[in-house]
Amino acid sequence: MATPNDAASPTKKPQPIPWTHQETVHLIGAYQEKWYALKRGPLRHNQWEEVAVIVAARCGYDLAYPAKSALQCRHKMEKLRQRHRAEKKHVAATLRPAAWQYNALMEDLECGPLPISALAPFQNDTDSDPDDDGTYRNGNNGDESFVKSKSINCILGERPVRMKSGERGFLRERAEEERDEDDDDDRDDDVLALPAEIRAFAERFIGMESLKMEMMKETERCRLEMEKKRIQMIVDSQRRIVDSIGRAFGSNKRVKITQQI
Repeated sequence: MATPNDAASPTKKPQPIPWTHQETVHLIGAYQEKWYALKRGPLRHNQWEEVAVIVAARCGYDLAYPAKSALQCRHKMEKLRQRHRAEKKHVAATLRPAAWQYNALMEDLECGPLPISALAPFQNDTDSDPDDDGTYRNGNNGDESFVKSKSINCILGERPVRMKSGERGFLRERAEEERDEDDDDDRDDDVLALPAEIRAFAERFIGMESLKMEMMKETERCRLEMEKKRIQMIVDSQRRIVDSIGRAFGSNKRVKITQQI
């Protein structure tokens, strides 16, 4: 019999399983293949589903194992990209090599893999054993699988390849695209900082207008005081003139009166 406490207690949401190192490595590789197949375009939901299936297959998971979903793969790649940008800024600021374990894989993701045509012909590669990858087969399918295996190895940095002039040009283009993405991020930061700049400018403008109004009021007050003093001086001058005239005419009358007497 269920108690009231059991009925009232909400069902707990299961905690997501953390990403393992193997899953993260295969996620970066699968996303890189899809991303460059779309010419560095955004992945749709069905393509993220394909990435999740590829990660589960490369990790050797069966249907009973709780593999990562398409949404989890997308969120994980966004976090990896954010961490990679933060690591690049930290390295540029401290001038120290990056210690993040996925830094090399993310650099290969941003710069881009070398084209298969730029790789050395695999027929002349005498020290490579096709049985190591487990994907070599007789016929065209075997050749295609072996080339894909070599391409993935080059992506993961397992086999360094001497770059030619065409390869350097390709990497230079990828670096320019990466700088363009950084410039876009800087422009986004500038756009976010624009409202604060406009607000500060408006405050300064309002302060200057207030100061101008105060100066105009002070000037008008001084002008009114000067006008008042000027009018008072004119009135005083006219009064003195009238008094002088009155005194002058008054003295003449007194002289005439004394002469008549």
